[in-house]
Amino acid sequence: MTSSPDAPRFFLDRGLGAHIVPAGLRAAGWFVTTMDESYGADASQHIADVDWIAEASQRGESLLSKDSAVARRPAEAVAVVMNDARFFALANARVTGPEILQCFLTNEVAIFRWATRVTPPFVVAVGPDWVRRRRLAVH
Repeated sequence: MTSSPDAPRFFLDRGLGAHIVPAGLRAAGWFVTTMDESYGADASQHIADVDWIAEASQRGESLLSKDSAVARRPAEAVAVVMNDARFFALANARVTGPEILQCFLTNEVAIFRWATRVTPPFVVAVGPDWVRRRRLAVH
C-alpha cells in the first residue's frame, strides 16, 4: 500500500519487537512508531498498558499489539473506550516476528479500512487472513 499524508499512523506495542515487524511494515509503506522509539528502551519496559494506550490514541495513532486479551481486561478496555482507541491485536500471540509481519501485511487493506473509516473505540483481532471485532469488557 502506498503511503499518503492521510494514511493511518500506527503505534507498536513492545511485544511486537523492535526490528522485524517495524522494519517490514515501514518497507511496505506503513507509518509506524515503536514503544522503544517513543519512550526509550528502558522506560518502555515499565509503562503501563493504560498509559501507552491513552497517549498513542490521543496522538491519533492506531495501536498494534500481540495482546488481544486487552479487550477482556477491564482497566485496559476502559482505556480503549475513554481514549477512542483503534486497537489491532493478533488473535494468536504465539507467533514469530516474520509470522506477525505476514499477518499484518496479509490484512493490510482491512486494517487500513478499520483505522480510517470505522469510528473508534474498538479492539480488532487479526488472524492469518481475517480481522474480527472483539467485545470490550466495560460495564
